[in-house]
Amino acid sequence: MNASELIELRQRFYWSQAEAARQLGCSLRSITNWEKRTHKIPKHIALAAAAVVMNLPPYGEKVR
Repeated sequence: MNASELIELRQRFYWSQAEAARQLGCSLRSITNWEKRTHKIPKHIALAAAAVVMNLPPYGEKVR
């Protein structure tokens, strides 16, 4: 995942940067840095984003 894809994901779900941070389990500062391309997006965040796109439940929650 790169910065453009992260921005596209946020826009697709109508998330602010703060909401994206909450949904992906990271800080607002991290989202800002990744979108500015000052830091590389970690693989675990890319995986979390993929799970959101596939509408998977959060880890540990039972599927009904």
